[in-house]
Amino acid sequence: MPKSPRKRALSSPHDALFQWTFSQREHAVGLLKAALPPPLVAAVRWGTLRVEKGSFVDRALRSRRSDLVLSARIGEGRVYFHVIVEQQRDVEPLMVFRMGLYMMRLWEQLVREQPGLKKLPPVMPVLVHHSDTGWTAARAFEDIVAIDGPARAALLPHTPRFELRLIDVSGGRAGDLVEQALTALGKVVLWCLSVSGDDARLEREIGRIAAALDEVLQAPSGLAALEALLRYLVTTHARFSVRKIGRLLEKAAGPRAQEAIVTTLDEIERRGERRGRAQGRAQGRAQGRAQGRAQTLLELLAARFGAVPADVSARILAADEAALVAWTTRVLTAPTPEDVLAEDGERPAAARRPAARKRARRA
Repeated sequence: MPKSPRKRALSSPHDALFQWTFSQREHAVGLLKAALPPPLVAAVRWGTLRVEKGSFVDRALRSRRSDLVLSARIGEGRVYFHVIVEQQRDVEPLMVFRMGLYMMRLWEQLVREQPGLKKLPPVMPVLVHHSDTGWTAARAFEDIVAIDGPARAALLPHTPRFELRLIDVSGGRAGDLVEQALTALGKVVLWCLSVSGDDARLEREIGRIAAALDEVLQAPSGLAALEALLRYLVTTHARFSVRKIGRLLEKAAGPRAQEAIVTTLDEIERRGERRGRAQGRAQGRAQGRAQGRAQTLLELLAARFGAVPADVSARILAADEAALVAWTTRVLTAPTPEDVLAEDGERPAAARRPAARKRARRA
């Protein structure tokens, strides 16, 4: 049974849900069949579809979009599908340029891994997009290259030419998507992505996925899928409680789903409680170590300087473990208790002492 994407959800809930769902072959096949031109769908040998390792999205942009690379046999070779998921409020005008960069990186890796390669395999760029406005930018690379006037016809043959295959789920558009090709979970996931952050639409339109949700829950991996969906919806609809999200799903899926939803909600809450207790124990251990270091440092200061000033004692007792470690190393060299706690740039007395000793030796 597939596990739900708990670890990935910490960095990006969109990435976690999409990768978990469409890294499974049956759902990936459904997505691609729903998005691609019919002649290509007919030519691909879908039984050979596999997930390729690696990400080609810039590290700095991975909080805004994620990617999934798949490949399958077509004719005598393979075709690669580079699927990008982008969830943001605005449309990026040069997204087609970035897609071109990602395609080049994929080809570069293939050439590096297969030094004897004579021809490059085809790469189909697929963009799954959600924004407030829907997709409004160029889909074709040549449309973002500034070529005007009579020279356009002469320059176009020397300009890269490719077009994005767009799945626009903004506002429930799902443009050019053959929904019948999607699996039940694929339909539910794309709908969840489309209502991300829109509480009103979540409540108003959840009935649209009732049949698909019921089918998801009856599948062998239904509980794992339900947990993934619940976690995503709770994360992207922060004003709704876990229980409210559960009630909405139960209303959509009907009475048969009640037991599965209640079981999943209870498990999510138990895990949250266990994480809270574990974090509390870790914090308690860290606080215990810091208190022990603080007492040791106070004893060392008292042994060297006598009574420790109240303000110095208060700072030590309130400090974290890293600061206490740094201060403890200064006890033997700092001239005063205040210098022990000073920042590096605030310790002129300690800095002058070695120079004074050198002058004494020369004398």
